[in-house]
Amino acid sequence: MRRKLFLLSLLLLPAALLINLGIMVFIDDEAIRALVGQEMLWSGNYIAPVMHGDAYLNKPPLWNWILALSFTLHGEVNEWAARLPTVLGLLGFAATTYYFSRKHFSRYLAAIHALTVITCGRMLFWDSMLALIDVTFSWVVYAQIMLLYEYGRRGEWWKAFGWAYGLTAVGFMLKGLPAIVFQGLSVFAILGWTRAWKQFFRPAHLLTGLACVGALAIYYWQYSEYVDLEKVGRRLFVESGKRTAVAHGVGESVQHFLAFPFEMSYHFLPWTLFLVYLLQPGSWARLKRNDFAAFMLVAFLANIPIYWFSPNVYPRYLLMLFPLLFGGLLVLHEQHEAERSRSYRALRYVLLGLMTLCAIIIPFAPLFPETEIVRYAWGKSILLGAAAGAVVWSAWRNDCNLLILFVVFLLLLRIGFNFFVLPPRAASDERGLLVRNTAYDVMEGHDQDSVAIFGHTLIEPATGYYLTKARGRVVRRQFEGFDQETFYIVSPLEYPTLNVQQTDSLYLRHLSRAKPDGDVYYPFGTLPSPPQERVEWNKPLRDGMGTGF
Repeated sequence: MRRKLFLLSLLLLPAALLINLGIMVFIDDEAIRALVGQEMLWSGNYIAPVMHGDAYLNKPPLWNWILALSFTLHGEVNEWAARLPTVLGLLGFAATTYYFSRKHFSRYLAAIHALTVITCGRMLFWDSMLALIDVTFSWVVYAQIMLLYEYGRRGEWWKAFGWAYGLTAVGFMLKGLPAIVFQGLSVFAILGWTRAWKQFFRPAHLLTGLACVGALAIYYWQYSEYVDLEKVGRRLFVESGKRTAVAHGVGESVQHFLAFPFEMSYHFLPWTLFLVYLLQPGSWARLKRNDFAAFMLVAFLANIPIYWFSPNVYPRYLLMLFPLLFGGLLVLHEQHEAERSRSYRALRYVLLGLMTLCAIIIPFAPLFPETEIVRYAWGKSILLGAAAGAVVWSAWRNDCNLLILFVVFLLLLRIGFNFFVLPPRAASDERGLLVRNTAYDVMEGHDQDSVAIFGHTLIEPATGYYLTKARGRVVRRQFEGFDQETFYIVSPLEYPTLNVQQTDSLYLRHLSRAKPDGDVYYPFGTLPSPPQERVEWNKPLRDGMGTGF
């Protein structure tokens, strides 16, 4: 029975992860990755990332290489092609979780552990649908930690450090300095766990660490031909430090510190409900019966403070850590289940109650007005409702398969989400649609004209992406050599005195949201009196303003 349910969950995964994957307008971070990858393909330069022809310094280029490959294989640049690598990275993440967990857990528990990676709320209903670095980066970091443990506990330190530092280099090329932070904290975790502190100073650690630095140096040696590395390094440190307490006030830091456990528990529901087991007396003694589960909790606790003390943190930054927590929670659940403890019985009824409530609601999804645009809504809702009802009925009757049935139910919920939430959300995303439509409207009729972004005009990345897509080639930034024939996109906020002979206007989504008295539009047109000198910006640069390098 369990084998069939596990196979059913695998059959549901493509529908859960792929239906309507490309329907939503890009958020800004997705647009950055897609635009940089697109410009790499056009320029043929894969060493120095650029955006609008201007140096892009915030992230190393590996994720852009991956997106560029996806665009090449798809034959076009679009939301689907940009998001598919995230789905593949998530499946790789789950498979890696199963591979390592199977060495220490039963086949059933290892499978559940792998599926928690996909079905935790933050992943299932948000990050698995976005063309962002974080899911793949989390996969790499999780593999780092697992390899440190697997080889470190056996004393095979050359393999432990060699594999982990190799993946550190990969992680750095994805996201920069956070890869080194995770590696450093995880090394301390494994050395403390195995009581092998002297290995920190042994050749296995020192030489593999140097090899990691050397591998990265090869890339940056090539990169130095394009951009001053001092500027690159400064930007990487700014990117890594802007979320920390150093960049925020004491009050905001204290507020974040107090709210963090509750906020993160919310984002990673429903599996964080199992924290009820960890909060009970004797939970650590129970965990230590399984060395792997106990180490995962130690690794989680070793890495979590860096974000607990950082006020401006998104849950996606922690995706690699929660499988470490979930592994320990599942072991505790299995022990409580065998004992039929009060905590287990209470949690079981909570899960069954939630499943039952959702199963009752699913068949009536077409009654919500927003779902009027969904084709064959009643057929889909009745079919999904019947499937969900069958799963719930089986869960009430079959206690020993509760977890895998719960996973199947969550995947059915995601399929329902794809059918009944994503299309209405996409259709009602007025700001996102206005970003895309005004970008297309601005470019219409200007295919053969010279078009540029004036100086350090702040361009929100989604706007920049759709401008570029509509134009079919780079919409460059221009800092000097202005003329009267080029059509410029100009920010009246950065350049209020610049005279623009406006022919159209461009909508700015986030600037409009921040402005209580109305929407923000940028003029698009020619300059009757273009500046003769290079334009400089003496204030701090913000994301979306270009670098000028």
